[in-house]
Amino acid sequence: MTFKRKLNGWMAAALVALAAAVAVPLLAQDADRPEPPAEAPAAGGSAFLVSDIDVDVVAGSAEAARVAAFREAARQAWPQLYARMTGIAASGAPKLPDSAIEAMVSGIEVQAERFSDTRYVGKLGVVFDRVRAGERLPANARVLQSAPMLLLPVLADGGVTSVYEGRSPWLQAWSRFGTDSSPISYVRAGGNASDALLLTGWQARRDNRGLWRSILSRYGAENLLVAEAWLDRTYPGGPIVGTFVARHGPDSDVLTRFRLRAGAAGELDAMLDTAVRRIDSAYARALQSGVLRADPTLTLALEPISVSPQLDAADTLGSMGTTVSVATPDAASWNAIEAALGSVAEVDSLTLMELSIGGMSQVRIGHVADYAMLRYALDQRGWRLDGNRLRPRAEGEAALPRPVVTLPSLPVADDAVTESEGPRDLMPVPEDPQ
Repeated sequence: MTFKRKLNGWMAAALVALAAAVAVPLLAQDADRPEPPAEAPAAGGSAFLVSDIDVDVVAGSAEAARVAAFREAARQAWPQLYARMTGIAASGAPKLPDSAIEAMVSGIEVQAERFSDTRYVGKLGVVFDRVRAGERLPANARVLQSAPMLLLPVLADGGVTSVYEGRSPWLQAWSRFGTDSSPISYVRAGGNASDALLLTGWQARRDNRGLWRSILSRYGAENLLVAEAWLDRTYPGGPIVGTFVARHGPDSDVLTRFRLRAGAAGELDAMLDTAVRRIDSAYARALQSGVLRADPTLTLALEPISVSPQLDAADTLGSMGTTVSVATPDAASWNAIEAALGSVAEVDSLTLMELSIGGMSQVRIGHVADYAMLRYALDQRGWRLDGNRLRPRAEGEAALPRPVVTLPSLPVADDAVTESEGPRDLMPVPEDPQ
């Protein structure tokens, strides 16, 4: 089977429109205009997609130029796929004949195209069959796939910001995207009432890791991706300029930022589809370089915190509690702090009030001794308690002296004996019987 016959089956419908427009000259385009919007993607199933392949081919006819452009796109896409799968530079990909590359290709996506009777200019995507392409990869090659990532498609349009509230055009563009061909494991919310309440545009910019940990646990994700689309409409029905930003993580780190232009409102969906593919490509590059990965601080599995058994009120007399702030720079630091505090005899319970990896966490310390004795006991273990802040004692810092315990004076009863009158018999001695 030749490459041309393989393409003719799914290219027949396109040739009908091509025959009617074969005499149309190649359209001119301003150099500073953003790339044209693409058609909706058609990739899906078990496949790899390599997109944004630029081709410019001249041939004897429009059909010959188009087929040659498809073949050239596949030829360019193979080294990129090899680099993605193996981590080796694209120049290190094995040189394969067109027939071998043809055997791996399952389809071509037309992202943008312009043509005349002898020339074809386009931006194409090549869809490789996952199984057949895998047979050409080395034995140690890996299929790069990310951990589950929660996607927040944020749209700002007309002064209104939306994520999963309703079916926005930006959310629909992500729904049309063929995620099976992407190395990113996107987790998209269902769009119910609770999703609209939790996943808002305001929440997308919050850096509260404790809250994000709860949200990601709810959706079974290990990190978050924020894809922003800001639309600027010139006038109703007129050109639309979109600014797109790809962020990741609770700190909203930016991976890419770009602008696209739709000539009219009817081209909005095509522009958004192009933006989705470019953002996905940015996430894929970040994954390959190691920038995008699961965040262990957002999926922290804490060991159970020991809690004192429930005691009666009479047994809890003298028990006290102090809430302190302590720095937790990484995931392992809390386990070390918990072990250190748990070894102090004066501490009878620990309650983690708020965990903030990379910040200050709040811990409630239950203790049987007073504050001064607790402070001294912690100091003996290498921890300095200053007010409500707990920190490791600095090297060379003098240890705290043992606090002096002053016993309270005992009350004196009104009928107490104040002067000694000599020994007294407390009980009468019975007289000897006569």
